[in-house]
Amino acid sequence: MPVSPHALVLDADNTLWDTNATFRQARSAMIQVLQGAPGEKARPDGEKRLETTDVLYRLSQHLPSSGGEGPDLEQLARAAAFYMSGLRGGPEAGIQTSRLRWASEQVRAGRQPPGCDRSRARKAAEAFRSALSAPPPLLDGAASLLRGVRAWRTARPDRRTSVLFSEGAPDRLEVAFDAHGIGGGQYFDDIVLREKTPDTFRDVCHAIGNAVDLPEPQAAEVVVIGDSLQRDIRPANATGCTTLYCPGDLWGRETPEAASEQPDYTLSTLNEALRVLDL
Repeated sequence: MPVSPHALVLDADNTLWDTNATFRQARSAMIQVLQGAPGEKARPDGEKRLETTDVLYRLSQHLPSSGGEGPDLEQLARAAAFYMSGLRGGPEAGIQTSRLRWASEQVRAGRQPPGCDRSRARKAAEAFRSALSAPPPLLDGAASLLRGVRAWRTARPDRRTSVLFSEGAPDRLEVAFDAHGIGGGQYFDDIVLREKTPDTFRDVCHAIGNAVDLPEPQAAEVVVIGDSLQRDIRPANATGCTTLYCPGDLWGRETPEAASEQPDYTLSTLNEALRVLDL
């Protein structure tokens, strides 16, 4: 049976557009610079792909954040160079937690990896940053969902509202907004850039209650769509929202660890949201 909400709250990164793909390209660009270092040993294609898609992400979890969305990119480049140097454990396939930790410890101690001076680390960081400036592509069904949201809002603007809710860095989100026409209010009445917690979801729901014309604003029915059980579904459930979970590449298809993470609906693609919401 379709849901008939007063408000739709959509996550942005990896729900509407494929931010993960853009980060993969950025990591690949950094690795390509580092693999040109003198003395770098050849790697089997399988290990190159593995390093490109996963090592930099995992290394970033072992390095201190410089603010924003992750570690200093030059530090990340140096840690990746240490990891690929083969100085600990050799160039075996597979990602070793101990090797990741060792590489990050070298960077924390201020050491320079072999074949990667500061100039190369800067070039690798610039390559990452440049690739990350590309707009992320819309995910399957996202364009249809956005059109559906626009038509849904237009039909009853006094009783329906939509919100884009994201934790992403504003400058990077602006690239996606420009590429996909998100600004200007044609799809969303409000864009919220805050950490996703039950308290911030309650703030969003309170604002929604004041925005729609209802006798009792607190009775507004709110639907939340996101790709993460922990970051989207759990805090939305805590606020009494109806939740639609659409897993993506970044987190994969997660399994709820508690009832608080159980979505009301699980989607294969965003196109299915059109049916659930009768858009």
